[in-house]
Parts: sequence; structure tokens; C-alpha cells
Amino acid sequence: VGARCSFKDSNGYTRIILIVRILHCAERDVGYYYSIVVEVKCECECVALGCDWHEKNLILKVCFPEAGSSMSENMLIQEAKRVAEHTSEFWALNHLPHLIDSITITYDDKNARQGNIKTVEETCEGCIMYITVFEKLQPLSELEDLIDFAQVFYDILQIHRWLYQCARILHRDLSISNIMFRRIEGKAYGVLNDFDLSSFVHDMATDPVSEFDLVRTGTRPFMSVDLLDPIWEGGHLYRHDLESLFFIMICLACRYERPGVPAAEPRAFSKWFSGSDEEVHASKTVFYSDRSARKLPIQPYFTGFTDWLNSIYYWLCTAYQGRPQIRHPLKLLPARMRKNPQSQNNFGSRNTSYDWNTLGGIFTYADMRQWMSSFQDHPLETRWSGGNLDHFNQ
Repeated sequence: VGARCSFKDSNGYTRIILIVRILHCAERDVGYYYSIVVEVKCECECVALGCDWHEKNLILKVCFPEAGSSMSENMLIQEAKRVAEHTSEFWALNHLPHLIDSITITYDDKNARQGNIKTVEETCEGCIMYITVFEKLQPLSELEDLIDFAQVFYDILQIHRWLYQCARILHRDLSISNIMFRRIEGKAYGVLNDFDLSSFVHDMATDPVSEFDLVRTGTRPFMSVDLLDPIWEGGHLYRHDLESLFFIMICLACRYERPGVPAAEPRAFSKWFSGSDEEVHASKTVFYSDRSARKLPIQPYFTGFTDWLNSIYYWLCTAYQGRPQIRHPLKLLPARMRKNPQSQNNFGSRNTSYDWNTLGGIFTYADMRQWMSSFQDHPLETRWSGGNLDHFNQ
């Protein structure tokens, strides 16, 4: 914090930035050797010449993807923006990060071998470096009105579906920190942030049992039960992200007295945040196994979410208790069955009509949208009236 850095942007202009705050720093993220996210302020000396970064609140992100990775966050965001503009779905732009600039530096570039990058380089042989600059967004902790919270979550449901159905992008890492908002004319608009672990659906569908798709992506407390299950070999499905949205709302309503203020210890669902994959999977399995004996510990401030959360909780308990037992890891099936889409959607079940994509038709976008389109009898703004309300297979 307080350091000044200079680099050339994608147009060749030299930018000078001041690091204001470190938001995230990890030596090893899923899919990345190293990443850092910082809030920065432009201190270019060319302000008089009309620097377009000056006076803007900026976020700078630096990450080093693993060797062989061909997809960057900015490529996915740019494609989503292109689809929105091409189809005149301009509403979607309000719910996506605003990408200001992106730079890719390879290790053939001698500039990447200077200064403090050397230490990182020694552990990142064969990697490239992505530098991405975004407009600063606001975190959920800065919301105060429950109606705004509800609208932001409803916005995330809609933009996530639009990305999947129209831009053919699956986010794969919904978490509290990846749901942000911006204000436009005083109104809160939910923004789905951080596409580091996202994928094009066609890449996932090409070989659903490839090593790429079997990498479990997500943030552990908010991950689907399936993705925490060591024998699950069905890949990352659309409804897994819907389940993550439910866990986000549950954790917000049950673990915080009010926005940004943690509830008293012991906080609800603490094992989801401290346990291993196996421990969190076991805890969430129990969470779904006997709803009748469990009351959601919603904090008084968030009681307005009771109807939403109880309804979704009921669907998921019913769906998980009623689904066929997973008997066979997909990798143990004969090759001819692994390549058969019908087998992929129904592995582990003797009932070949069972739909794993919606847990037997119980857990769908249509159901989520029906419940989340109003809050305490207050209609919320539906940004996207189009789209296929039913699920569709990957």
C-alpha cells in the first residue's frame, strides 16, 4: 500500500498508479499460481492531456494462469459484452464488470523479468501474466435496505441465466465476494464479478469427463453438495451455481447481524468455512437430510428473506432426498457409455429418465425466478423477460 507502479497499457501509453488498498493476495488460487487484486488510483502525469483513468475508482488485478490455460477473464467478459450488444440486450451490461483495459505479458517479454516479478516467475515457469483494470464495484456489505439486497440477488439470478443461455458462459464460482453492485441513478444493480473460473459451455460439453471439467471449481462454503462429493463425476452443471446462490443467501442471513457485522459466536454453518471438502460435504448432506428437524437460524435483521430461503430449502431437501443413489463414478463406466450423453446425465442411476440437471425437475431457474421476482409482496424489477425458463442440458 502506498507504492507507485508504472506500466504500458494496451494502447502503449505509460500509466502510473498508486496502490490504495490490497483486496486479495494469494500465492496459490484454484487454476492460478498467483493472483493479487488491489484498489488503485491513477497518478498519470498526462492529466492535462485528458487521461481517461484520472478521477476514476479503479481495481487492478494481476494473475498468472497455469501453463496451457487458453482462456482469460477478459476474453469471457468481452464475449458477454459482444453478445449483449449484438442482440440489443443492453440491460445485461449493467450487471457485468466494466472492463477498462487488459494486458497480457508473456515470459518472452523482458519487461516481465524485471524487479519484483522475479520471485513469482521462479514458481510460474511457462505461465503468462494477465493485468486487468476494472471499474470499482461495491460489496454486499455496503447495502442497507433489504429491498436492495433482494433486487441484487434477483439481478444475479437473471444475469447468470442470461450468460448461460445467450453468451453460453457458466460462471462456476458464485460466492459472497463475487456478488457486487453498482448504483445507477440511485438504484442498486447486482453485478456478477470474477470470471477467473468461468467456462464456455461448449468447452465443457465437448468432453464432459475431461480432466478440465472434473476440476472442482468454486468457493468451498458455497459449493454444491455434488461438487464436494468425491464420487461425483458428472461435471459442473448449471443448477450447481443455483445451489451456490442459495448458500450465499443462507450465509448472509444466518451469519451476519446486519450488513458487514458478523453474528455472535458460534456462528451458523461455521464448519462450511473451516472444514475440508469431505467435512463440508458431510455437513451439507446432513443439512439436507432432515429439514423437519432443522429451523434456519435467520438473524432478525434478515427475517424478510425467510419465505425465500425456506421455500428453496424445501425444494433442495426434497430433491436430494428423492434422487437416485449415485452408484458408479462415471470414470468406471465403459468408454461407450462415457461418450453417450444419456449415460452422462444419468450415471449412477438405473432410472434412465432421471434428470440430474434439475434434480428430477424440482430445482430449476423457472422456480427460482418465480419466488425471487417479489420480496415481501413487493414486486422486484425483472431485467430480462426473455429466455427459456426450462433447463436445458449441457
